[in-house]
Amino acid sequence: MDVYRRHLPMHGGAGHLSPDEPRALKVWDGFACIPAGTAENLPAARARANSTDPGAFADEQ
Repeated sequence: MDVYRRHLPMHGGAGHLSPDEPRALKVWDGFACIPAGTAENLPAARARANSTDPGAFADEQ
């Protein structure tokens, strides 16, 4: 588990609410969570966050 990823609703609130809302994607850089892109909805965010592919965040910095 050397890759830490998370996703949050763009406009706050609980993660399970509004599953069709966009999500902000973040990755752990060893010091802090940094922005790594967006996902169009909750299923897409979960798929990208749970991916074992390190390049799963296409717009990752």
